[in-house]
Amino acid sequence: MAKFAYDSTKNADLFYAIKVPVLDPFFFIDLGQAKYVFLDHRELGFFQEKNKNPNLQAVLLKPSGSFEDFAWQLLEQYGLGQGELEVPFNFPLQLADFLRSKGIELSVQESLYPERAIKTTEEVQAIRQSVQKTEKAFALIERILRESTIQENSILYNEEVLTSEFLKSEAEKLLLKEDMISEEGIIISCGQHAAIPHHPGEGGLKPHQTIVCDLFPRSRTTGYFADITRTFVKGAPPEEIQKMYEAVLLAQQEGIKAVALGKKASDIHKVCIDVLLQAGYHVGDKGFVHNTGHGLGLEVHENPRLGEKSEETLEPGNVVTIEPGLYYPERGIGIRIEDDILVTAQGAENLVSYPKGWVIP
Repeated sequence: MAKFAYDSTKNADLFYAIKVPVLDPFFFIDLGQAKYVFLDHRELGFFQEKNKNPNLQAVLLKPSGSFEDFAWQLLEQYGLGQGELEVPFNFPLQLADFLRSKGIELSVQESLYPERAIKTTEEVQAIRQSVQKTEKAFALIERILRESTIQENSILYNEEVLTSEFLKSEAEKLLLKEDMISEEGIIISCGQHAAIPHHPGEGGLKPHQTIVCDLFPRSRTTGYFADITRTFVKGAPPEEIQKMYEAVLLAQQEGIKAVALGKKASDIHKVCIDVLLQAGYHVGDKGFVHNTGHGLGLEVHENPRLGEKSEETLEPGNVVTIEPGLYYPERGIGIRIEDDILVTAQGAENLVSYPKGWVIP
């Protein structure tokens, strides 16, 4: 079935299909063997220079009539004026209504290219490179924490209160030098903020409390993400935090061990749940409140999903995160540890080598 879309390559499916960044929305037709992009004079020359796919043709855009009429002209020109088309879930509603009025049946897809979940050797290498560059940012964060001092209820760096904002800025500057961009943000949260899984963090960091550092930058060259989380404590963690960290670490270790060809994604989630429940923690409204992980690639969250209701089974080439955590807002404690795991025919490979030492005196 032919595919039809109107979007920019911010849509991961379109970037996957054409491999050349195009920032303004464009029409795209995929006939199977042949693919077409319809660009105006501003993008055409750049695209032709960068395109390496002989089966992908760029056509100079010469619109006539309304937006909908032009789309219809394209479809008729390429023999798609009747029957069924696959379109992405974010296909323009106005255009969808128009095409349906013309008798076209639209099959709305969560992803136009579900095969994106199976990474090629080149894609794995791109993710591996993104991971290695992201690990450098963790080394910088840890160095700053080690060089900091504790004064009463504050952490000082160069005689200034160390803040979430400062650490994020320093990490982002390093990542930019590594050709990585944090377009989805950075999480460096402490205490009460760390107990909210996606709180980005703000204000002064506190000693003897957990500092959750979650970095998920994208390569500006390849478009592929890394996604790594480490939890640190500057100072001496209370016994309660030590026990929680040990439980999360064990859950992650067991979750990674469970990753294997043909394994149900929901079973991996259950492994992590069972470890945390056995350690005396909660699952659901508090404690472990999110899925164990997700696919990673041209999107920071993509298929397969590793949760209770996941129906996928793991296949060679999947890259998934394993990131159990515990969150107790009433105690002001949040802990998460995350690595990126490649599913192989033999089992699994952890693409992340950054250590999990977490207590920084």
